[in-house]
Amino acid sequence: MATETLVFETFDQTTPHTTLGPYSDEDYLQLPEGERVELLRGRLIMMSPAPRPRHQFIGVLLWRALNEAAVSIGGIALPAPVDVKLDQYTVLQPDVVYLRPDHVHQIRDRIYGAPDLLVEVLSPSTTRRDRVEKLDLYATARVPEYWIVDPRSQVIEFHVLDGPSYRVTAKASGEYQSPQFAEVELDITAFWQEVDQRLPPSATDGE
Repeated sequence: MATETLVFETFDQTTPHTTLGPYSDEDYLQLPEGERVELLRGRLIMMSPAPRPRHQFIGVLLWRALNEAAVSIGGIALPAPVDVKLDQYTVLQPDVVYLRPDHVHQIRDRIYGAPDLLVEVLSPSTTRRDRVEKLDLYATARVPEYWIVDPRSQVIEFHVLDGPSYRVTAKASGEYQSPQFAEVELDITAFWQEVDQRLPPSATDGE
């Protein structure tokens, strides 16, 4: 299928899709390298232009924290962009991917299957996708832990898989200890302080 015949969409729903779109991972692979698109339930969903510096910096700091945890146990943490193929009709690019040692084998030309922990940093164009469609996709794929980071409110939602759905704890300060993974912890107060101290005030423009 020629790429010019592909139809790209945006996600602005308040509920997840309940049907599959027309595309598969084979169609996704035909896209030019670096194309800012995700495949969600068979739909090619356009991503925004390059993330803003604040978004990127927050992602880098979270990758750094999770990478330290991964190194301590022989796992790996990867920053965006990296493809995560959950199934034939879903290929996503989370902001941070965390894999413990027993799942490192999932890394090949992309990551195959559910990682142990995923992070999404919200931006104005991705909020609904991250909170609605991806939340449902990650729960369905049995991703054990999913963090949603809101740069505006400086709140991190820690979604922990509990049966078929997530149990959420939202924190703006203090410390977080993952109930799933003993090595994963985050000083939330220090994290937001570093974001504010190291970025110029102008970096928040447009949020």
